[in-house]
Amino acid sequence: MFRISISILVALLFTACASTDADDTPPLESWPVKAAIRREPGALEDPGPIDLSAGLELAGLIEIAADRNPKLAAARRRWQASAERPTQASSLPDPLIGYTEYLTPIETRLGPTDRRVSVTQKIPFPGKLSAAGALAEEEARIAELGYHIAIRDTVANVKVVYAEYLYLRKALRIVKQNQSLAGQLAEKSSALYAQSEKGQKDTVTLFDSLKAQSQLAQLAYDEITVEELLQTEAVNLNALLSRSPRSPLGEPRDLVYRPVNATLDELLSLGLERRQELKAALHLIAAAGEAERLADLAQVPDFSVGVTYTFIGKPPSETRDGGKDAIGLNFGLTLPLWVTKNRARVREAEYRRMAAENDRQAQIDDLMSRISKVYFRLQNAERLVRLYKESLIPQAEEAMEIAEQWRDVGRDTIGRYLEAQSVWLNFQLAYHRALADHEQMVARLEQLVGVSLGRYRGEEVRNETK
Repeated sequence: MFRISISILVALLFTACASTDADDTPPLESWPVKAAIRREPGALEDPGPIDLSAGLELAGLIEIAADRNPKLAAARRRWQASAERPTQASSLPDPLIGYTEYLTPIETRLGPTDRRVSVTQKIPFPGKLSAAGALAEEEARIAELGYHIAIRDTVANVKVVYAEYLYLRKALRIVKQNQSLAGQLAEKSSALYAQSEKGQKDTVTLFDSLKAQSQLAQLAYDEITVEELLQTEAVNLNALLSRSPRSPLGEPRDLVYRPVNATLDELLSLGLERRQELKAALHLIAAAGEAERLADLAQVPDFSVGVTYTFIGKPPSETRDGGKDAIGLNFGLTLPLWVTKNRARVREAEYRRMAAENDRQAQIDDLMSRISKVYFRLQNAERLVRLYKESLIPQAEEAMEIAEQWRDVGRDTIGRYLEAQSVWLNFQLAYHRALADHEQMVARLEQLVGVSLGRYRGEEVRNETK
């Protein structure tokens, strides 16, 4: 039961957000599971602090989360606890030992009965123990899949938070670059306006100065907002790593853009085949079937067998076999006479099985909808990445070069040149936002389908079996 199956390795192949140096990134199927099961059962010890101030790398963060996240430890302990249930459920009940001490001995022809000792073993009707064991086995498999789900979700959450944290770091740098440009514009336009003669003030430089001051105020607000969001994501990332909320985090490594070359139909089929919740729903249906079988068997009797040893005292007169202790065998069975109760038990189990089947179909419908929504958002993010990278950013660079040339020959104002630079920086910001959205949507799609999409992104995925 504790053998880690191939499916959990597959669930951890979330290589969509690989770092720029792909050769340095260890294959994710090889170590998140090992890290998560590294400790022996027992009390969860403090793994100690981890210094991440030197820099962040996604694969390493996933390993740390798999090793330290208490939700994973709790899910694993629940699985281990459930794995101990089948043996208990399929075993015979404990025998009953009885002892009777007669306060007033019962006089018999052979002598007074002083005391009696009995041992009785209850024997369920054939099939009851196997059904109870099978039910516990299904519940243990559900708990195992719950552990797989916890790892899968933790990996996806780390990737989503990492992409957002990376984007906000870049956004903060771009905001500061915009502040520098606006500051230059404000300084130069103010100087030019001050140099103008009285009565001949240049309205263009005045407008540039006022515009720069307004932009500086807006950028100051943007800087505060981005810093607050960055602190929030740092807290979220530290929480996933089970670190103190204010633990320092270093510079994150860039992510490589790799489009997902999979159709919606392929993703829907993949989700139906590999989604852990759907597998758990099948085991839940099977468990309900075993519970229904147990309910049917509740209408048949259980048996009991036992041995009784009676201590006989010395008789008042000499009698053949007098004072000889007696040994007896007993046999019993339960009488399931309350038909109404038993029929209600059977109907309850049947309804629960039908409800489990309906729940699985509802999960399938919901999964199809969620995959479709995330897929369309992924497609939109990919279009935006290509738009900014292939069209808007090159055009902004060209406009910035033209504005610089015109500024140098006196055909345009400094404000136009700095504005062109600001547009280019804002396009860079939008590009990184689209990149982050793309990686987050990939992580969410992997979370929904329950398996890595690396094979659809030109990445090598090993040991992936059904």
